[in-house]
Parts: sequence; structure tokens; C-alpha cells
Amino acid sequence: MADHGLPLADHGLALAGLRVLSFGNFVAGNSFATMLAELGADVVKLESLQRPDPVRMRFSAEQKQVLEPSGVETTVLFGGLGRSVRDLSVNMKAEGAREILLRLAAAADVLFENFGAGVLADWGADWPVLHAVNPLLVMVSVSGYGRTGPRASHLAYGGNVCSFSGLTHLWGSSHGSIYDYIAGTHAAAATLAALAARDRTGEGTYIDLGQTDVAAAMLASLMLDQLNGGPDPLPPGNEVPGSWSSGVYRCAGPDRWVAIEAEDARGWAALGQLTDHPIDTPDLPDSSARKEMSEAVAEWAAKLTPWQAARMAQRAGVAAAPVQDAEDVWRDPQLRWRRSIVPVTHPDLGTFEYPAPVHRMTRTPAAVRRHAPRLGQDSRAVTSEWLGMSDAEFADLVAAGVLGTDDSPGRPGRPGQGPSA
Repeated sequence: MADHGLPLADHGLALAGLRVLSFGNFVAGNSFATMLAELGADVVKLESLQRPDPVRMRFSAEQKQVLEPSGVETTVLFGGLGRSVRDLSVNMKAEGAREILLRLAAAADVLFENFGAGVLADWGADWPVLHAVNPLLVMVSVSGYGRTGPRASHLAYGGNVCSFSGLTHLWGSSHGSIYDYIAGTHAAAATLAALAARDRTGEGTYIDLGQTDVAAAMLASLMLDQLNGGPDPLPPGNEVPGSWSSGVYRCAGPDRWVAIEAEDARGWAALGQLTDHPIDTPDLPDSSARKEMSEAVAEWAAKLTPWQAARMAQRAGVAAAPVQDAEDVWRDPQLRWRRSIVPVTHPDLGTFEYPAPVHRMTRTPAAVRRHAPRLGQDSRAVTSEWLGMSDAEFADLVAAGVLGTDDSPGRPGRPGQGPSA
């Protein structure tokens, strides 16, 4: 396990030597940064003491307030999303901050941002400027609607993107940050492709990723009929389009359920044997046959716990899994066997368990490299290593309010104050 209190070391990880600057905040920005950091990149989060990342802040007054030495809040959510990166505090509104940013960009391989439209341009540090400073730079912009088109200037959060894309209609509720995680993953994949192209061509790339584009690609299978003149899709409930039989069935016990899906004739036949209710059908079953099978499965599952039903279905060759709550997931033997949950100790939060990095490469597996940083915790180290900055210059910039450290007096912001998408 990583020594979460010590400075980062690459440990021979896949992206060791890659330098990434990240203005990313909220879920998309932090998940992008953490993914690359846990694959070995030196990811530096740029953050202001005056406007901290909103996921550092409590989302309700009922949450316990935890303060860093600077007075800035931190949360268990940020402890998971922001781990393994370093943090440099820079106030981009201060005189001299632009010059520091350009020096950092000149030393970087990648720069990520998910600000609202025009923020970097207002600072005099948009893509044309950054490309001129560092022609090898890969810049990644993630926004709600993309950086071009009539909605390019619109603010967007998770609920907006879910509603815009049709997911709220299909699922009956707005599932907040689902596209943020997916956008962060797509951004990481595009970044690695752009770096490979840079290594071949000697030219950096600008990546413009809109979350609505990601959403549209994800929902293609649900929307294709309507997009091509068919009926408007209705919320599918627990039926999976294309499967011969699918559903979520009540089991023995209070509010216990199992999800079962037979995707083809083989699974259909296995379900019939499992429930002692075979139903012959020469082709895809019609609605009447599917209803009859579903009723048979429901009667069978009602006598079993979800884990019994899932295990019996799996042995019969049918995909099945219990519907688990958070405690079930925490106790799940599969996740524990694969060490998919990892404890991380934070100096202000204590020890909490988080999902582990998912990349299980044999030679260079991803790893949690340390706890989420305090705001400004690594300002001195990064400016020294990346810029060769002297102690005297650093002290002058801190005194001028351009740079900050983790014990600098902070003025905590609140969620929604920043211009990020």
C-alpha cells in the first residue's frame, strides 16, 4: 500500500515523468486528474485559497465541518476525488499570476480545465497563447456543451446534462454526476491519444470535450429508434431492450431484490429449467411469453434471498446479481478479494475507505500515491521542481498574494461560486 503521508514517488508507474497541470474541479476535473496521477503522472492541481474547489465544501449544514490549517474546508468527498495529486495555490487575479501560469505551462505536458466559457481568455492564457508558449502542450477543455456552438457559453452541471440528453426522461430522475465521471475518463483517453500523436508529430493538441456529446454517444442504443423515425422511447423500467427476459424481482427479506437477465435462447431455456416452468418459443418471445416467464421467475425468487437466487441463476448459466445497498457493497467478497476498496489516511479527515484504482496492469498497476492534498500543500515543492524558483522569489510571491501555502489564511468559498462547468 502507498505511504499516503510521504511525498509522491512514481514507483515505475506507467505515466511516470508526465507532467500535468489541472484547473479541474468538481467531479469531472478531479476524476481526470486522479486517474492520471494514479497511473504515475505528476499532476499538479491549481487552486486558489480565495475560491477553493467546491467539492472541498460541505453540501449541507448537517455535515461535520472539517477545516485545514489554512481555514479552508475539506470533505470526505474531496478526500476520494482529489487523492494522489499535488496542490499549488495560485490566485489568478493577482498581478504576476499569469506569468507564473505561463512558466508552469511551458514545463508541462498537459493542461486541463473545466471552467466556464472565456475564463482562460480573460486571464490571457487561452489555447493560442499556451500553444505559443509550449508547442508540445496538450490542452484539454471539458464543458457542458462544448466550446463551440450556440450553447458554448451556457453553464452546466450534472442535472442539466442528464436532462438535456434525455436520461432524466428515461430514468425518471436526474442522476447528478454520472456524466462527470464518464467525461473525465474520455478526457483521459483523448489525452493519451494526443500525447502519442505529439510524440510522432512534435505538435501539441487542443481537446474540446462536451459532456452532452459524451451523453449522446452513451444513449445511442436507447435513442436510435426515435432518432430514425420510430416511437419516442419510454422509461424502460427494469426491462433491458433486446434481452429475451430481464427484470428485478423481490426476494425473501425486507426490501431485498435480485436482477436477472437472459439475453438469448440459451438463457431463456436455462430460466425455464431453473424455475421449473419451460416455455417453448421458436424465436424472440412475444410480450405474452415474456410476461409468463417473468411471473415464473418472480414466484421462484420470492422464496430465496437475493444471494441464493443470484448464485443459483449463475450456476444455471444466467446473468444475475443481488441488488445491493451501500453496506452490501462494502462487505462484498468479490470487491474485497480484488482489493477494490482501499483505506486512505488524511491528516484532517482521518482514515476512510475509497474505491481503489481500477487499472490492474501486470507490470505497472495504478496505485493510490497519497491522500488528497491540503490546498497549497505543494506550492513550494512544485515551484522549485518545475520552475527552479528560489526561496526568495517564492517568499516574495507569497507575500504579494500570488502564491499560497497550506498554512496561509484562506477565505473558504461556497459551492457554485466558481465559474466552472
